[in-house]
Amino acid sequence: MGGLVEQAGLARTVELKGHVIDSLTLSKVIDRVQQLGGDYRINDIHVGSLKKDISSINLTLLAPDSATLERLLEAVTPYGAVPEVGDAETLLCTEDGVLSEEAYRVRLPRKIRHNGQWATVENGSDWCLLIQNGQAKMTPVTQVRKGDTVVRGAHGLDW
Repeated sequence: MGGLVEQAGLARTVELKGHVIDSLTLSKVIDRVQQLGGDYRINDIHVGSLKKDISSINLTLLAPDSATLERLLEAVTPYGAVPEVGDAETLLCTEDGVLSEEAYRVRLPRKIRHNGQWATVENGSDWCLLIQNGQAKMTPVTQVRKGDTVVRGAHGLDW
């Protein structure tokens, strides 16, 4: 994929370990990355010399935008790809109740159908990670105010 520029937020380094060659894990990861519109660069590779040896591959995922990069990371995680851990990235809100596309968000259902009826979910909405006084907390997007600091993307998050 030509033309992808490695910029802040558009590249993320991940590590694959295990029997990644003989199990075709590396091939599956590369295929998935390309299917989702991304690209990759292999930074370092160590292939075990015996069948019982563990291999490791350090690769950088490249994406044309932050939304694609997040999809790439989600897609390669089931294959055992572990992102290098670093601090979470943040951004400032420029308008009350509005976040840029780069902000980390969780969308909770607003309604649930049960026994043939729709019921409103209490506190169902878009949520983000807000940083205040050195503490992080999940906050409804509608409560975010201009100048608030929110987490950008999923880098530096641990589940």
